[in-house]
Amino acid sequence: MPEFGSDRVETLPIPVPASAWSALLSAPSQGRKWPGVARAAATVALPGLGGLAFGSGSVSAVATLGAFAVVYGESRPYRVRWRVVALVGVVLVVLAGLGASVGALVHALDASPGWWLLMIGVMTAVVAVGAYAVDALRTGPPGAFLPLLCVVIASTLPSEGVPVPSVLGWTTLGAVSALVVAMSGFPFRPRTPERTAVGDAVRDVEAMLAENTPHRRRDAVRSLHGAWQCLNDAGLVRTVPGEPPHALVRTLHAAHLRCAAALHGVPHDAASPEDDLHAHMPLRRPQAGHLLARAWNPHGRTATILVRLLVACPVAGVLALVLGTGRPDWAVITTAMILHQGPDRVLGTHRAAHRFLGTVAGLVLLAALWYLEPRGAALVLVLAALMAAIEAFLVRHYGIAMAAITPLAMILGGTGLPGDLGPAIRDRMIETVIGVAVALAVMWGVLPRAHRRILSDADARVAAGVANLAHETGETERRRLRRDLAFDLQASTAAAIGAAHTEPRWTAERWTEHHALHEQGYRLLAAPSGSD
Repeated sequence: MPEFGSDRVETLPIPVPASAWSALLSAPSQGRKWPGVARAAATVALPGLGGLAFGSGSVSAVATLGAFAVVYGESRPYRVRWRVVALVGVVLVVLAGLGASVGALVHALDASPGWWLLMIGVMTAVVAVGAYAVDALRTGPPGAFLPLLCVVIASTLPSEGVPVPSVLGWTTLGAVSALVVAMSGFPFRPRTPERTAVGDAVRDVEAMLAENTPHRRRDAVRSLHGAWQCLNDAGLVRTVPGEPPHALVRTLHAAHLRCAAALHGVPHDAASPEDDLHAHMPLRRPQAGHLLARAWNPHGRTATILVRLLVACPVAGVLALVLGTGRPDWAVITTAMILHQGPDRVLGTHRAAHRFLGTVAGLVLLAALWYLEPRGAALVLVLAALMAAIEAFLVRHYGIAMAAITPLAMILGGTGLPGDLGPAIRDRMIETVIGVAVALAVMWGVLPRAHRRILSDADARVAAGVANLAHETGETERRRLRRDLAFDLQASTAAAIGAAHTEPRWTAERWTEHHALHEQGYRLLAAPSGSD
């Protein structure tokens, strides 16, 4: 590593991907997860059990579609959590209505192939819009997965005798439940999310200082960035003349400095995302609208994701339709979930393996539940447990999460366990194989050199940001440029890692230039400035 604060640039080895075996088995630490897991389970159980108590029967489980919103509020301070959960809840209600309406039309016309094409088109459009927003905002998992799953499940419900108004009503009830449960701790401990985030970051930094390994470094840097984002969202990171920083800011800053000193004092065996952690405090992210507008760029990674999705989703759906599977839309969602989280082909291949193996495990679990035949309240509790498992593992290990998502989706889609298990499992396996195969073919065959364009574009944005910031004198504009530059530096790191995974020789040729550009950018960000 270069000496921190110096002008000397040292060439680093380019990043190498984790082994496939490690990617399949590892589950990164995510700190204190049990409160979020409990909230996810409660959000499903409350409306489901309440519906049963008032005689609504198994249809009350449809509220789970709206309950998905609770996942998006976790780790966020209450100041913004309510807005995020409410917004996602509204999106889920709209998508459930859309999916149910299209599903009702397809069912009314005896699921003719022509009308299935309409469903495939709707799903492709939903995932394209969702993928654009997710990538532009860099929200990470679960991204557009749960909204698309909501569309798929809702589309099956009319064929099970659940009318569109009922789908809308129960999804709305689930979304309201998600908002209430997500905010339930606010009256009692309003700073719990911030304290938890800072505590997790301090713990991970101390673990890294005790054992400076790549795994520990990644955990520490991830936790620090997450904690700073949490404190920024909570409005605690601000400079007020004559007023000391908030105690949580001081605690996190001390841990941050210890981590930065360790990262820049001990050579790494290869460049990695933790190189983006420097001694200055990370800045707030740019506004969502600004990021959405900037992502409309034909040379960036978002365009690559969209092109691959727009090719792969229709192909997977039509192929499943031609082969006569029961639900071609599951092939579409399988393809979409592998491709929409980013263009890195190695990481995408790992996701494909997680998707396939997780689906197999989920079908085994479904078979076990089918033999146990839980009904009524027992079935609602099973769904709550599956939702808890999704919350616990969706970010940490996609394969384990898929083992819970598969039975949950199949139970909800039929408002109960399937009557004929064999054909249900057979069709789901065929659709999964189709989706995985199409995703891998498109990932490796469509825009095969996109990683070059993405890295060149990302570095060009950093270079432009450096030049603009170096010449700008207005304080308001400098604050905006600094936030853009901080965001672009992290995007450039992700692009460089993806390029190194895909084409190491080409990446190595430009690595010194890329690294020097980053050092220049971080020196500018470390220079004194006004409040950000």
